[in-house]
Amino acid sequence: MGNAKVIEFPKERSLRKRLQDKAQEQKAVLFLSIASVLLMTVFVNQWLVDNADHSLSAHGTRQVASFEPAVFARDVKWEHELAKRLNGETAFAANLAERPTVRDELIFGYLEGKYGMKLAKGRIESLEFIDAQAGETPMAIADKAQFLKKYSNAFGIEFVEVSPSQGSETEQVYSLIDSGKTIVGQAHFALDEQGRIHSLKFTK
Repeated sequence: MGNAKVIEFPKERSLRKRLQDKAQEQKAVLFLSIASVLLMTVFVNQWLVDNADHSLSAHGTRQVASFEPAVFARDVKWEHELAKRLNGETAFAANLAERPTVRDELIFGYLEGKYGMKLAKGRIESLEFIDAQAGETPMAIADKAQFLKKYSNAFGIEFVEVSPSQGSETEQVYSLIDSGKTIVGQAHFALDEQGRIHSLKFTK
């Protein structure tokens, strides 16, 4: 695989990414809260302006002391503009928190950032446990066939069915089958003495 590359994601990087995502979410919530307050302020000021205009029309040209309709109208216009701008910033912040891909969910979610991955054309060609020095332990996946089907879109082989092929204490192999009932590849799970997954490699 000439264009393959290895990308490792230590636990520290995965934690930092999750913290950054959480900060983005908090920022979006803050923007929404401020926008709600501003919209309520705009509503109240608009109501006051409407009541003031009604009072003026009912009493001729007489004005309530210290009340200036022009100032209120200017404030309302400014708040409307600010609300629109803030709403745009909220939308921008929401766009920053892009929906994670199946690969992201697998690496940072299910596998908790414990595995490095080798990519080929943006798809996972192999996974390998990398957090041994941090005192972490590999993942134990009981239903490996279901695991492969759930995250099939992240892997470098397109398949719809999985069938056990062979197995031992240190390795389990599953055949990958496409929609035409053809075996298109195999998934090799390398296991440690406790049956936990040390690595996963796909072959065609």
